[in-house]
Amino acid sequence: MEYFVTLAWLKAYTPVSANIDETLIFPFVPTSADMWIQPILGTYFYQDLLTKYNNQTLNTDEATLVAIIKPAVAWRTASEAPIGLTFQLKNKGLQTQNSDNSESVDLSDAEAVELKYVKKAEFYENQVKKYIHKNKDLFPAYLSDLNDDSLIKPSKDRGNDYNTFISFV
Repeated sequence: MEYFVTLAWLKAYTPVSANIDETLIFPFVPTSADMWIQPILGTYFYQDLLTKYNNQTLNTDEATLVAIIKPAVAWRTASEAPIGLTFQLKNKGLQTQNSDNSESVDLSDAEAVELKYVKKAEFYENQVKKYIHKNKDLFPAYLSDLNDDSLIKPSKDRGNDYNTFISFV
C-alpha cells in the first residue's frame, strides 16, 4: 500500500538521496501519514482517501487534495529519517552506520537536520489544513458524521468558527 508518496516522488522532492535503500526509508512513510495527516483529515476520511488513492479512483477534488498532502507526508518522512537512519536497531543493539565513503554524524547534528525538515513538514501540513477548511464542502467523507476525530473539523465540542480552526493550524 502506498501512503500518498512513492519512493521516486520522495527522492525527487526532498533531500532523500537517489541511492537510498527503499527498505530503509519506507518504514517512515506510513507512520508519517498515519501520525500527521490522519489526525488532520479524520480517520474515516483518511481511510477513504487512502483507499481511493491506492485504487486509483480519486475524483478531481480528491486528486487536488492528495497533491497537497504529498509534500506534507514526504517532508515528515524526511524529518524522521536523519535519526532513524543514523541510529539503527541491530542484533547487537543500537548502531550507527559507517562506510569507507561516508562519516556518521552525531545525535545533535541529526536532530538539527530533523528540526529543519520538521519545519518544512509543518508548513505543508498547514497547507492541507487551510485547503480542507476552505474546500470542506467538496469532501462528503470529511463532513460525514462517521469522521468524528479530525482535529480541524468543526464540532460541537470545539465550536464552528474559524478562530477555533486556526488554533489547530
